Amino acid sequence: MQRGPDIWLIVGVLGIASVAMLFGAALVFAQLRPVGGTAAERPFVVQPGEGARSIAERLEGAGIIRSRTAFMLFGAFSGAVRTLKPGQYELSPSMSALVILSSLREGANREVAVTIPEGVTVREIDGIMAEAGVTPRGRIIEIAEARKLEGRLFPDTYRFFVPSEPEDVIARLTQTHEQKALPILLLEPARAYENLILASLIEKEVPDSEERRIVSGILRKRLKAGMALQVDASICYVKKGPCHPVTANDLTQDSPYNTYRYKGLPPGPISNPGTDALRAALDPIASPYWFYLSDPKTQKTVFAKTLDEHRQNRVKYLNQ
Repeated sequence: MQRGPDIWLIVGVLGIASVAMLFGAALVFAQLRPVGGTAAERPFVVQPGEGARSIAERLEGAGIIRSRTAFMLFGAFSGAVRTLKPGQYELSPSMSALVILSSLREGANREVAVTIPEGVTVREIDGIMAEAGVTPRGRIIEIAEARKLEGRLFPDTYRFFVPSEPEDVIARLTQTHEQKALPILLLEPARAYENLILASLIEKEVPDSEERRIVSGILRKRLKAGMALQVDASICYVKKGPCHPVTANDLTQDSPYNTYRYKGLPPGPISNPGTDALRAALDPIASPYWFYLSDPKTQKTVFAKTLDEHRQNRVKYLNQ
């Protein structure tokens, strides 16, 4: 005779639970609605290996979704959180979280244009690729440093799928080096690697084509005379961080790339030069100058024939 009330109790509990679940589901779905507005789509990069929780937090922080909690709950219920793909997406607050989840689940599968400026280093290329969502941060550095590819990743504008395999990116950049840089370097085959190093110094030191050829002549003349090259850009390469100002302590760093402390060329390139710097390395202009510096205001190169004249230029242009 006790079973009747027990059954009704169970039915009641189940009913309350069902209502609570429906109410909870309604709240979740309400939070999945678009944030609203007519904001234009904006780039949103999902890094390779990035977790769903981090993605949800950044989407909420960017004002693209209403609630990271609702995003994660529905993503977990649907299984989408386990299959979100890296890449660069165009997302907007006018999209619902369901549409955004679907997009991230399908993957970007699109191309982006990436420009590698002349004179950047392997570390800088790694950052450019990571910011574009092409490769995970650190992978270009890892591969390029292991293979000693500094100087051989040609600066140019490329198109890559988002994301791409780091090995494929490296292959594209080195192939372009072989197509565009190697023919210039092989004009002096016996000095090809030395000229690549010289071009990497010139690329970082001087922006003007004609002045590059004069600096090329100065550096070649210093090498022949057994003088230290004293190239500030080589100090920047050693520092691997903010370069300026170059301090007296920087000049004493014990590195083979420190051209103030060690004579001759550094052991490898300090940047990835373009064709203009490569041509300057192979086509120097003879001049009476032994010294040079860059005017911080005009970026023009100021030349000097003697050390005393160079010191005066330093006071005039650098110690203002």
